[in-house]
Amino acid sequence: MADYGGNMLLLTFLSLVLKVHAAWYSVEPQPTSVLLGGRVTIFCAFDGIGKNDAVHWFGPPNLHFISEGTSVSEKYPRVFVSGQGNSGDHTGVYNLNIRDVRMEDEGVYRCSTFLLKEPRDVKLTVIVPPPRPPSIIGDRSPREEGGSLHLTCRSEGGRPLPSVAWYNGTRRYSHLTSTGVVANDNLLNVVEQTLDVPYLARWDNGANFSCVADQGLPDLLPPQTTSILFKVLYAPTVFVPRDYFKVREGASANLTCVVSGNPIPEVTWRKTSTSGAQRRGKDIRGQSNVIQPVSRLDAGTYQCKADNGIQPVDTAIIKLDVLYPPSIRPTFDEKVNVLYDNEEEFFLECKADGNPTPRVRWRRKNTDLYFNNPLRFSRLDYQTEGTYECVADSSIFPEDVKDAVIDVIGKPDIRGDPETAHATQGSSVTLLCEVTSDPSPGSIIWYWRSVDGQEIELTKGSIAGLTVRQKTTDSYTESLLILDHVSSGSSGDYICKAINMFGSDTREYRVIVSGPPVIMIAIVTGVLVVSILLTLVAVIFIIRRRDVICGNRGHVKEFKESQPTHLNIEPCDVELDNVHAECTTKPIPPPRPDKDPYAIGISYPRLAVRAPEYSTADRRKQADCKHPSPHRHRHKRPHHRNDHVGRVERDYQAQRWQIVSKTKDLQSYGDVFVGDGNMDIPDRRDF
Repeated sequence: MADYGGNMLLLTFLSLVLKVHAAWYSVEPQPTSVLLGGRVTIFCAFDGIGKNDAVHWFGPPNLHFISEGTSVSEKYPRVFVSGQGNSGDHTGVYNLNIRDVRMEDEGVYRCSTFLLKEPRDVKLTVIVPPPRPPSIIGDRSPREEGGSLHLTCRSEGGRPLPSVAWYNGTRRYSHLTSTGVVANDNLLNVVEQTLDVPYLARWDNGANFSCVADQGLPDLLPPQTTSILFKVLYAPTVFVPRDYFKVREGASANLTCVVSGNPIPEVTWRKTSTSGAQRRGKDIRGQSNVIQPVSRLDAGTYQCKADNGIQPVDTAIIKLDVLYPPSIRPTFDEKVNVLYDNEEEFFLECKADGNPTPRVRWRRKNTDLYFNNPLRFSRLDYQTEGTYECVADSSIFPEDVKDAVIDVIGKPDIRGDPETAHATQGSSVTLLCEVTSDPSPGSIIWYWRSVDGQEIELTKGSIAGLTVRQKTTDSYTESLLILDHVSSGSSGDYICKAINMFGSDTREYRVIVSGPPVIMIAIVTGVLVVSILLTLVAVIFIIRRRDVICGNRGHVKEFKESQPTHLNIEPCDVELDNVHAECTTKPIPPPRPDKDPYAIGISYPRLAVRAPEYSTADRRKQADCKHPSPHRHRHKRPHHRNDHVGRVERDYQAQRWQIVSKTKDLQSYGDVFVGDGNMDIPDRRDF
């Protein structure tokens, strides 16, 4: 037991001694890579070595001795050991440095010392880069959209052998068809990778297809890359940001279409609508068509066409809507001559241009009464005559107005219907005959008709107290027949007849003269006078008998036959469009300077055949006629004449045609003739 204990104690002492003299790595060597021809350092450092402890480096081939301490064998002239050790500095650093690394330098290296229990072997790898970047093999010419692409990336040489990959920009392709290693005639290793794109889209145009050869040592040797920018040809496309423009005339319009395609398409513009060709002087710059200033002729549809030689071409349509104010066309007739009493329908049409489309209407000038376009007249008379305005208006522009003068020519038209007027003996009667005519009537003749229908023309000296006066204006001609101190023999039918080259018209006035009750007044007056005289005689006789003298005499009232009341009737004043049933209106004709008698397309001589005069029977057959025209028409009333069966008399109501001379401004009338008082109308019973 004693021996055993002693041995154990000895072993313990020896282990302690050995442990105290052991060494270990403070910097453990690591596997290292180095480029061929470069410089490399394999780091190694110890702790726990003594002053006389030697550090050795061993290397290829087969861990041959390289150095002891800092002393290097002569077989390794490009190798040296850096650090301090045997020189007295106990830092324990022994780094192996190799200059101008060669292929034979590659192998396993060991840094060790006698006291190191487990030395560490590390490998030095010599990296040989490929002699050139990888190459791309295949047809790299541009392809049309829809085609396919096959390209091969090849990397030759390099140690270790690099891996090859395809990238589109920074995105790595995963659908590669093949990869492999091939030995060529020069015993150089070759790596290939094929890129297969079955369908090329337009988005592949300009793609950066890159072939990358990577040896896996990015810190030592970055990957080598070969790239191409690939072109994909595709047909053009046209996009219009705005396909409808609405601008005012005089402004500017920029018609734009956005075009894409490869190669860059050629852009052409043309106007496709039939409203007119595009005017010259426009600024067309590729994808923009600038129209300035815009005219109404520029309105229409424009086509933007892109063509780069690859079918199909593409087009886009842009519509230009130009707004401009209403304008009445210059073909508008400013004056129209029409024939009076023409039974054919007459219309006057006004045409106007504008955008938006203007509303076209008619109105009589200086009124607010509007009529539809065209302006239609079912029958024409002198009241139609006047100035009419064609009005074209829209919602956003001022209206355009042009005048049209309708000039009615034809036979005379005597306004009014047959009338009956009552007068008393001794009064004055004035008959007004108002004639509208174009041209003016050549003559106005008055007739007197007896009960049995015999007519006599009233001329100078034919009737005592007869005066005819006449006044002519631009609108009408008036003839006044004045009868002073009428008697019962003055009763009868008075006829006014107006004549011009187109024909004639007549109007009848029935005058009934009634006398005051003279016999009854005379009898009553006589009885009263006799009674007064008898009374006076009786009174005087009584007074004288009583010897009473009366110095006062009674005043006898004189009775004077009162004059019959004059009928004071004046013309009524009415507005054009508010005419009472018993009144008619004057037309509002335009001025007639320098009238052209042949302006209606037919000559006056052909029309100047005397039209058959209206007889009383014909007038009786005429019915009232309403004309749907934009003016008030006169309505002829049927005339009732004395036909021995029963005389129908209508009392005078329309106070236009019988006036009293002293209330009429007769100074404006010229005398036609004045009666001399030598003749009188024979009593009605004499006919």
